[in-house]
Amino acid sequence: MKGLQALFRIRETYIGIVATIAFQVIFFSIWMTAYDGVNDRAENLKIGLISEDTEIGQQVANKIKATLPFSIEDFTSLKQADQKLNQRDINMIIHIPSDFSTQLQAGKEAEIIYSINQANASIAKNMMESVGKQLTEEINHSIYPLQQGKTIEIFTQKFSQLPLEQNAALQIQDAVASTVQSVKDRSVNSMIIKTNNVEDFAANFVPLMVIISSFVGAMVMIMQHQQAAQLVQDTISKWQLFLARQLINIGVAFTLPLITIALMQLFHIASDQIFLTIYLFQALMFWAFLCLAQVFVIVFGNLGMVFNICALSLQLVTSGVLVPQMMLSDFYNKLASILPATYGADGYYTIIFGGSSDNLMSNSSSLGMIIAVTLAISTIVVAIKKSKVETPSVL
Repeated sequence: MKGLQALFRIRETYIGIVATIAFQVIFFSIWMTAYDGVNDRAENLKIGLISEDTEIGQQVANKIKATLPFSIEDFTSLKQADQKLNQRDINMIIHIPSDFSTQLQAGKEAEIIYSINQANASIAKNMMESVGKQLTEEINHSIYPLQQGKTIEIFTQKFSQLPLEQNAALQIQDAVASTVQSVKDRSVNSMIIKTNNVEDFAANFVPLMVIISSFVGAMVMIMQHQQAAQLVQDTISKWQLFLARQLINIGVAFTLPLITIALMQLFHIASDQIFLTIYLFQALMFWAFLCLAQVFVIVFGNLGMVFNICALSLQLVTSGVLVPQMMLSDFYNKLASILPATYGADGYYTIIFGGSSDNLMSNSSSLGMIIAVTLAISTIVVAIKKSKVETPSVL
């Protein structure tokens, strides 16, 4: 009992209990509200549609636009559609080739090509693949009546050409048999192309793992540095202390990528990007995490850790690694644009799965902006606060 009484005389004991409760309340509140109604916002997912066939293919394209519950964007150039897919601006391309009608009219199997970018949230990839398979089945059902009509047309043409002789009945029978047999109940096949595909299953979790490990590490580091700063703030000036903390942040931010890259190599996580690109991007991302975690602590003191817990949960749900951002509500979608995990996850999708290097440049610029803004806020707050060091009086 004496040990229990001793612990409850210390403020940190209560802080630990409150932090445990806060984790539960914050995570449940943020995750449940962020993912509420996600399925209802599936229509926000984007599909690119290109039909190079002006006959039956165009009819199929019109039916797709009328039935699919997604945002459909028409393309006239397959190259342009591929570029949009590679940049993750659309989730899938539905391509109807130019010989679609020709293949069907010749009694052969036509093909619809579905291209799905694997550098995306798992829920989006699985949903698009399921849509491709289901859509092909529905198209087959709708194409069959069209083929039957075409069969009747061909039969009528052949019948009109038949001579009225004794063997007319036999010729009609042969014509009908050969024409009807050419009609198939399944005349359209699907080809699913998985762009930027990585065979290693574990690689799919690298963006999420990097986000969690980096920000949690940043939170713990900033918390410990805040406690250390409180111990020495009476002996050195606030600017010396602030500068020292920034130098440590930069030093750790540009050292950590070496460990990250080494671990990726150890677990055989390959990348098409060069070492320097991955190194600089990881350094910027971790520096941004440190600056974000730091600004809450500098502004609110120890209470800032509660805000960091909120920031952790918010970044996990809005980063796009679990659920595509376009399936989130407008509030969380807009919030994602100011959080570093959004750009960190998108950048790591490019690093691990491949894609346009322009994405990395854009994400790096956004991380740089977040660093600049959070550092500016921290600097202003430090300038406003009074220094704990007493200035000696001048006699």
